[in-house]
Amino acid sequence: MGKGLKCAALIFITTLWVANLQAQELQFGVDFQLGVPQNEYKTQLGNRLGVGLGGMIGVRLADTPIMLGLDMGFMNYGTETREEPLSTTIPDIKVEVENSYNLFHGDLLVRMIAPQNTVRPYLDGLVGFNYFFTQTVLRERGGFGDQPDMLRDTNFNDTSLSYGFGAGFQIKVFSDEGNQTAASDEFSGPYSVYIHLNSRYMFGREAEYLKEGSIIRENGNVTFDVVQSTTDLLYFKLGVTVGF
Repeated sequence: MGKGLKCAALIFITTLWVANLQAQELQFGVDFQLGVPQNEYKTQLGNRLGVGLGGMIGVRLADTPIMLGLDMGFMNYGTETREEPLSTTIPDIKVEVENSYNLFHGDLLVRMIAPQNTVRPYLDGLVGFNYFFTQTVLRERGGFGDQPDMLRDTNFNDTSLSYGFGAGFQIKVFSDEGNQTAASDEFSGPYSVYIHLNSRYMFGREAEYLKEGSIIRENGNVTFDVVQSTTDLLYFKLGVTVGF
């Protein structure tokens, strides 16, 4: 899978470079996202929702409605926290142990987007990967504010291919026509800011992953109850897009 990801990254960088030669518009977006498991994935996780943040960079080809880009994001599907003795020889010092069940996704994006206006609907096609990983973090117990991690380890991970489609729209909340005119000559800051809302359905190939309750501790030993299924997801995203 590593070679596949490197190849996909190379294709994207090359495509982005070629597109930039004739780009008419550059967009950056950040968003809050919810992931709703579907089909076999829902059977395994039940009503658990993924919550996280995402980002997008895209370039629209000159005189076309086609935007090419990269979309990525991180989501958490559950966290378990407990207190444990620091060791069997120091049982009077306790620490906080946290297990988190996470997903990182990265996708190549092809977007058909309406011309610049107050409201801009669009359609998306995507292909990429899901990276599932479970982390265990050791922290001091009973501290104030954010405590630095004492130890962190990724104890299980897997990667699967994904592809899908989506739709959404952008609503313009700021516009600076002067910057838009100057943008063709030199960088002069953003000329438009949009609120965006979209949804997408991603078909995920089979992957192995852990969920809440999958880490079993008995007699000082740890075993993993590994789950395997397809990983289809329905996304809902709300965020801000800046145009240059």
